[in-house]
Amino acid sequence: METILLAWNPDKFPWGDLRDELAKVKQDGRATDRWSVGNRRNLESGARFFLIRLGSKPRGLVGSGWITSKPFEASRWDVLKSERGEKARYVDIFFDELKEAPLISMDELLSPPFGDVHWSTQMSGITIPAEVAEQLETLWKIRTATGTTLGREEFDSIEKITEGHAARVYVNRYERSSQARALCLAKYGLKCAACNILLRDFYGPVAEALIHVHHLRQLSEIPEGYIIDPVQDLRPVCPNCHAVIHSRKSPYSIEEVASMIAKRRL
Repeated sequence: METILLAWNPDKFPWGDLRDELAKVKQDGRATDRWSVGNRRNLESGARFFLIRLGSKPRGLVGSGWITSKPFEASRWDVLKSERGEKARYVDIFFDELKEAPLISMDELLSPPFGDVHWSTQMSGITIPAEVAEQLETLWKIRTATGTTLGREEFDSIEKITEGHAARVYVNRYERSSQARALCLAKYGLKCAACNILLRDFYGPVAEALIHVHHLRQLSEIPEGYIIDPVQDLRPVCPNCHAVIHSRKSPYSIEEVASMIAKRRL
């Protein structure tokens, strides 16, 4: 999975709805937008990104998230250039973290092990080398008190898929599908599809991005080579609801679990 750098210079681009997007991320755990990616044409949906704030201080990384579309052309955000018919290349994105002030400063980024990246780029879309991205994710997780590659917990919570071919299919297929997970969450958000709970509301920042992703089709029924459709095949569910779904041999549906919850709330 590729990790890219998106750039924002508030001196050149006054982000008028920044406050709204900050509030959406805080409330819902996500916010959607689109972003210019310079000359990038080959960027894949599902890529990871970090957003860097440039220009006047403070400078540094202020956001992270996932790319949810391939590059496309649209009118430039600059009104005068747009009126002249000028186009720019964009991607759709969703933020899983966004702050007004940097969580990782420019001074830190210019020091080992991050110093080899051209962080002051004025053009979005450059690739962050894999070895740097891995270390960046580790520090980002510490600064945000969240995980960015959550998903392994799904495996451990399902006792009925513990050995043999079915388990190998589950792990191998899911671990290759971090992009599918990202696109699922970009579509449906971080609230549980069964109980409609955002775990952060109960546990605070430690559960900021804690959510399982449930396969609507039983994994034992997925044929070899099947390509997962993140919108049609996956749904976000909390660990509790996920455990209930798989509490019998033939899993409950999300709708059945939602109905159980509704009856208990009467």
